[in-house]
Amino acid sequence: MGIVEKNYEDLLGVCKHVATQQLGGPARTDYSSEAEDIAQNVIVMLLEKEAKGELREEDMFGLAKGMARLRSITYITNETRRREIEQEHGPAINRTLTGQSAESLAADPSDLVGVEDLNDRLNTLSPLLYSTAMAFYLDGQTVEHIAKAWGITEDVVYKRLQRARDIVTGETDA
Repeated sequence: MGIVEKNYEDLLGVCKHVATQQLGGPARTDYSSEAEDIAQNVIVMLLEKEAKGELREEDMFGLAKGMARLRSITYITNETRRREIEQEHGPAINRTLTGQSAESLAADPSDLVGVEDLNDRLNTLSPLLYSTAMAFYLDGQTVEHIAKAWGITEDVVYKRLQRARDIVTGETDA
């Protein structure tokens, strides 16, 4: 068992706490699913660093905090820009806020993109988006099953699937 696995719960808690603080916490808006997503992204990045031999146990928590803080600031920047665009063009510009149906989220991305280009676009996904998309589209797992198996909310799974679809269809960059 690696150092990240041994400290998983503590690392996840620290990352969620830092992300929630950076995102503004419950006082302004409930960012719990975003904080959870950021925390899991950080854990995946730590696992990658550990696998490459680039992670020392004594640096792990400091690095996790810094990564969570940076990811949160990036999220805030992107969310601020999204809101500016939405204000300028109306709420229909952002499908994720207009109640896009689960059926449209479940559409097969290969219907929207040439199959030869699909693999290249899938390879641009982050590890979390890629694994979520593969579990849902290729393995046929339900959103409910993925959420329970991975210990995340269904909302987080839907958001990951939406982001993956947007990247694969070319509507947004990775």
